[in-house]
Amino acid sequence: MTKWKLAVVQDDFNVADNLHLMESHINRCMQENPETKFILFPEAAAGGYIFSEDHVRNKAESADGPSFRFLSGLAKKFELYIGYGFIEKKDGKIFNSLNLINPEGDLLATYQKMHLTPLEKHLFSAGDKLVTVKTELGTFGLMICWDMAFPELARLLEQQGADVILAPSAWERPYEGSYCRMAAARAMDNTVYLATCNYTSDDEDIQFFGRTAVYGPDGERISGSQTEESSVVTAEIDLAKRQELKENFYSMRSDERIDLYEIQWRGERDEH
Repeated sequence: MTKWKLAVVQDDFNVADNLHLMESHINRCMQENPETKFILFPEAAAGGYIFSEDHVRNKAESADGPSFRFLSGLAKKFELYIGYGFIEKKDGKIFNSLNLINPEGDLLATYQKMHLTPLEKHLFSAGDKLVTVKTELGTFGLMICWDMAFPELARLLEQQGADVILAPSAWERPYEGSYCRMAAARAMDNTVYLATCNYTSDDEDIQFFGRTAVYGPDGERISGSQTEESSVVTAEIDLAKRQELKENFYSMRSDERIDLYEIQWRGERDEH
């Protein structure tokens, strides 16, 4: 399938009943945009993004836990891919993770956030595995929020075949500009689509600003929220357009990325 519709959601998911809030967005999205094939929710949306050890410990669950079972049923009901952030408990550790469910309700992949912010390092363990998932919609590369600040990760995902990078986030003020520029850069760097969604809230401890958007393979924002309020943003993903840009937008061609870069990096590592 070369053309299909993606939806990304922004809202305040630091609420008591996150899963039913997610369900309401899915229901409304499928009523208003029934052709939607994929819906993405923000970082830790299933449990809420709160910097509290008690909160993280209480909301932690296995990848196939209650949140997955609830959302798996909705994926099957609407024949929809669903991506969502959650707090994962695995092997005695807690991770900031992203699940991907297919339209049959199967758990396709779980990604554990690699790049933790200073505020997160005392709460979560860092992941250490790249995750890409091949589907009939194309290949998805998974990352979370602050991962977007690191060009190397996006590049490695593209090298593993990613057509679309999913980057659910919980990005706070006053870093609105960095959020938008990094998302656009990672898309343009690698001639991929990038979908990112954020929280909305205005509490005293941390303030989120929305700015949920989908960026095209040329780095242009093709669809995005114009407000900081609850909303669902949809965008058409056109893999043929991506292929055309890869072939004709000369600065992004893979054969322009000379081996010298890799040779130089390897030499620097050997010196240390």
